Amino acid sequence: MARLNSDQVAAATHKGGHAIVLAGPGTGKTSTLIARHAFLCSTGVDPDGIVAISFTKDSVEEIRKRLGERASSRAWIGTFHALCLRLLKRFNVEARLSKNFKVLDPSDQRSLFIKLGIDWDQDDGDLSDIIGRWKDSLVTPDEADAEATRKANSVLRKAAAHYAHYEEALERLGHLDFSDLLVRATEIIEKSEKVKSFIRERMPHFLVDEFQDVNRTQVQFLFAVTSVGSNLWAVADDDQAIYGWRGGKVEYTVNFRKYFPNAKQYFLMTNYRCDPAVIATANTIIANNKVRVAKNLKPGRQHKQNNIVRVRSFATDREEAEWLARVLKRMMDEGANPREIGVLFRTASVTAQLQQAMEKHNVPFALSGTASFWELPEVQAMTDLLVAIERGDPSKAGRFKGARDLVETMKGSSPIETAMAVARVIGDNPIQGLASERQATWIDTCYALADIMKEYETAEAFKAHVVEMSARATAENAGISVTTIHSSKGLEWRQVFVIGCEASMMPHHRAEDIEEERRLFYVAITRTKGAVDLSTARTRFGRAQTPSPFLAEVSKAPNGAFKFIGDDWNTAAKPQPVSQGRAQPVAGSQKSTPVSSGPVKTYILADGRRSLIPPEERD
Repeated sequence: MARLNSDQVAAATHKGGHAIVLAGPGTGKTSTLIARHAFLCSTGVDPDGIVAISFTKDSVEEIRKRLGERASSRAWIGTFHALCLRLLKRFNVEARLSKNFKVLDPSDQRSLFIKLGIDWDQDDGDLSDIIGRWKDSLVTPDEADAEATRKANSVLRKAAAHYAHYEEALERLGHLDFSDLLVRATEIIEKSEKVKSFIRERMPHFLVDEFQDVNRTQVQFLFAVTSVGSNLWAVADDDQAIYGWRGGKVEYTVNFRKYFPNAKQYFLMTNYRCDPAVIATANTIIANNKVRVAKNLKPGRQHKQNNIVRVRSFATDREEAEWLARVLKRMMDEGANPREIGVLFRTASVTAQLQQAMEKHNVPFALSGTASFWELPEVQAMTDLLVAIERGDPSKAGRFKGARDLVETMKGSSPIETAMAVARVIGDNPIQGLASERQATWIDTCYALADIMKEYETAEAFKAHVVEMSARATAENAGISVTTIHSSKGLEWRQVFVIGCEASMMPHHRAEDIEEERRLFYVAITRTKGAVDLSTARTRFGRAQTPSPFLAEVSKAPNGAFKFIGDDWNTAAKPQPVSQGRAQPVAGSQKSTPVSSGPVKTYILADGRRSLIPPEERD
């Protein structure tokens, strides 16, 4: 452990009971987890008795690689779902499953829906995904129906009915789906003495990476294993909890010692990635959150000139895109490695102008975290409607409410006359079954596209442009990383650009949890090894914008840590804080999803076990 700092050593050598290690960005959390594994082995613990859990296959493979020979084929290393599947296969009898039970993948699920005669329009979203989100939040078909009824959402009511039919079929066939694995594994741990003994004797230690992303079923599973005697050691950063929209709850990390009594808390706060100026700015921003553990990152290296947070304002999103494309081209001409440059954004809607500008200047890029702007379903829907209007053909208008009427009313009109009307028709009718995060960006995409549509004389010419841009984006597989902030977590670049820093985008205008939006901004800023350039436009999608309130928080950082570039930051244009015009969230609030996400509460059962489900609702 000679290469670890004192904080990392203290966390890795924790003795007795549960522990939560709060590890900020760039603080060496994976190295500490590997050191924890080595420490346990040095005390006589069998390596095969140490369970290591992470959230993605890539991170699991990284852990396996770094564990080396300690990661035998018998070792319990994997994602939550992979480990639960292995447990269920070992104890299939206790789980009331056949020896060769089947786990349905999305393709299998669609086939089963067809066999069951389930009539579902894919334009209403992915039914498998909707049901999976309900299951991950332990929402039953009856509860899903009640929630959909309360919201008067006919699409989700229909989905809830299909959910009930589907669950009956799974039980009858003896199959499971991906979301069932955690629930069924938790059940056999709670109910079978044989399984309890196995966990107690063969799996005494659980190491969990990225604990801040856990959802309700995952925490319930950890309650089960710790209730039979296993020790939990988790690494997390509540300041990087950015998946509330898909079930993660930051409160599990913030209140870890309440959920897992007598747990020790450790801090890894020395950041070896970012410049001290960037760290000072990041600390200033995230300190505004209320639902967090109070802490500050510390720099692990000296400040270098120009490694600061720079903020630029542009008249339009086109001007922003053109500036950035020229800068990126110059950097590459001067020898910069494109793979060491990251361009981050909140939603794909802001990349339309950028993708065009990068193509114009021959700047190679690799898009990740989202489909290409030009391949999004709302882009295709708007293109089809634009063409239908020009041809005067209502049969090609699509199924969106008001589309056929628009064709009849404006048939033969040019894109400049119809673009905004098309944006309103498609933008006001997003697919109802989409996850809330994706649904919230739908209308942004529509208005971004309308602004580009108006540049073309005919709908056919615009359609040809969409086809060309889509083909180019698909062909790109290397170059500068152009990615969503969500997908950037865990990554780092020598230079980072964050575009679209407006009040409607950061925080996103449809977001309910402002603190999660601020955590996203914090994640974006802490990806850089050098400087970070933030940019905002006074007009985007052809509509007036104001700077993100988070930029007002940047301006509160220590002198020298940031710089507002340009002479147009007058009083009227300066960013305003969140409290002016944006309500602060209720502590612990999350973005709306098609499931109940009320306050997190732990119930004590008669036998002393902890549960997220009230005793009266348990089997």
